[in-house]
Amino acid sequence: MEIPYKQIAAFLKGESSTSEKMKLEEWLEQSPRHRAIFYSLEKEWKFLKASSTTKLPDKERIWTKIRKKIDLPATAALYTKHTVVKFTGIAASIALLLGISLSFLINRAEHQSVQFTAYAPLGEKTLLTLPDSSRVWLNSGSTLTYYAHPHQRLVSLQGEAFFDVKKNPRKLFIVQSGEISVQVHGTSFNVSAYESDNVISVSLEKGHVSLINQENGAVLTDLHPNQMAQISKSDLKYHVVADDVETTKLWTKNILKVYNNDIYEVVKKLERWYGVNITLENVTSRPHYTFVVKTESMREFLDLMNRMTPITYKIEGKEVIIRLK
Repeated sequence: MEIPYKQIAAFLKGESSTSEKMKLEEWLEQSPRHRAIFYSLEKEWKFLKASSTTKLPDKERIWTKIRKKIDLPATAALYTKHTVVKFTGIAASIALLLGISLSFLINRAEHQSVQFTAYAPLGEKTLLTLPDSSRVWLNSGSTLTYYAHPHQRLVSLQGEAFFDVKKNPRKLFIVQSGEISVQVHGTSFNVSAYESDNVISVSLEKGHVSLINQENGAVLTDLHPNQMAQISKSDLKYHVVADDVETTKLWTKNILKVYNNDIYEVVKKLERWYGVNITLENVTSRPHYTFVVKTESMREFLDLMNRMTPITYKIEGKEVIIRLK
């Protein structure tokens, strides 16, 4: 996959021409994976810019040093060693293009054991084993970046993941998503934080977690087993409800369960589940649905949906049109 580093660099520096912006927008529209890579680069750029502004000589030597210092993780078969190295190099590549000092990146490589980004494409799920032996199930359309600091284990999540964290009292495990951090020691929990959703949901299966406001470090709430916190992205207001985590994490077993969701929420979940783009037509009301998808194909599911709400549909590759009657 060819990544348009020059167009991305110009955009992040605020120096994009109209044609460069158009090329970048076209590339972003080609694949959710492209958007995930861009968001990762954008986050690295902001962090690097805040960390250092002094240019360094001999960047090739520095990049070689970084590559040698990075300890690759054990991952699911979906990610080969070559793929992980390629993802790991993204931050360094963009730093080279932008002329930012790589001293921060060198320090990260020398004093932290690993940094990598993993992505689960739409329609697929991925199981990762982190360097500390913690396991992470990534739902479709999700991106996870892992940083191992000397005194803590830090991951950044966009999308949904179920974590089974290896207990280590000396190294706190932190999940960052949006403006929220989930702090744990050894426990299992589910985090749903897709960019298109208005809320971040955290469900605790066992152990204990604290939800933290990243801006000021304030504890929003603590969760106990079989509780779910739903936090508004707009104002960080939250509420805690009882939750059956076994049901919440059914997606890790390739089972999609929808409970009383309106048609727009259903469409978002189906797009991720099947890896398709869905267009709704003639929606005059917001019907709600409750159902379970196991092995059904998209066409089989739409036939079942037609029994719940009369519809017609058209499938052309990854483009699906659903019209309510």
